[in-house]
Amino acid sequence: MKRIFDRNLRDLLNPKWWIVIVAIPHTIFSALVPLLQSEVGSDYFTNATFGLLNTVVLVSIFLFTTGRAQARMVAVTASAVFIWLLTMIAIDPANGFDFKAELAPPFLYKFSINLELAPPLLLWAMLALSGIVHWNRSEEEAAPGVEETESAEVSPEQQSSQLNDLRELVNQKQG
Repeated sequence: MKRIFDRNLRDLLNPKWWIVIVAIPHTIFSALVPLLQSEVGSDYFTNATFGLLNTVVLVSIFLFTTGRAQARMVAVTASAVFIWLLTMIAIDPANGFDFKAELAPPFLYKFSINLELAPPLLLWAMLALSGIVHWNRSEEEAAPGVEETESAEVSPEQQSSQLNDLRELVNQKQG
């Protein structure tokens, strides 16, 4: 049962699909709309160009990588953006981020965040998680339908057999 659950969870966290899930709303709401609605040179415009840069990186990862390399690129890139978002939320008081702790009994903690920021945080966190879950995935897992005979790995027995065949061929040509 654990094996079935683990497999389904890993399938749900496929980095290739999460790139698409994150890239589409990110491109629309963090890049294109702000670029069209802001003046060149404003902070809003600068943030939108950063959003567009993230879109280019995501599309590049989607198109030019597969398997383990893709998962690792997704994990690193999405984690960096997620941490950057958290940092910007914590630094800017206009974002509504607040954390208070009372260091005397009953040790009350108060944490609040602007709920408008939850969707991008959740999407980037899920993208990072998908890369982390598949960080060490095998290449066979990355390309379903590839048979074992098509694998690039050669066993020592196969290598020895191939060397013997090559020696016989060389001896036939010389003799």
